[in-house]
Amino acid sequence: MFRTVLDCAIVEPGPPACGGPVISPNAPQPPQLGEDFLVYDDGVLRIAPIPGPGPGPRYALAGEIDESTVSGLAGKLAEIAASFDEVHLDLGGLIFADLAGLRVIVRLAADGQRRVVLYRLPPHLRAILGIVGWDTAPGLELAS
Repeated sequence: MFRTVLDCAIVEPGPPACGGPVISPNAPQPPQLGEDFLVYDDGVLRIAPIPGPGPGPRYALAGEIDESTVSGLAGKLAEIAASFDEVHLDLGGLIFADLAGLRVIVRLAADGQRRVVLYRLPPHLRAILGIVGWDTAPGLELAS
């Protein structure tokens, strides 16, 4: 994966820092999700509960999923999903997600213990799921 300066946070002074905390107030920031309700925020990826239909919990993800955030994502999603048969994830606020991040989400469904429904999946992430064949993974539903 090739990334450009436009994909990275600008660390002042110094070169762009990809995959690290966003520390410059002038650099791109993850979308706001309602600071009072965040269940995860590392400065690059934010996860917050949101209201919505469905029997399971519903969470919005915003920002980037990369090597610096994937372990935090995996831990938080495992914690969220531990006692539910169904989890709803709104991915409309994701700017970037690498394959490791998408794998965490797919495996959440693939363990056969729950259904995972993805909403507002950005077109480029939907395409990646299709290319690697994960769009038809058992337990995973791509909502329109």
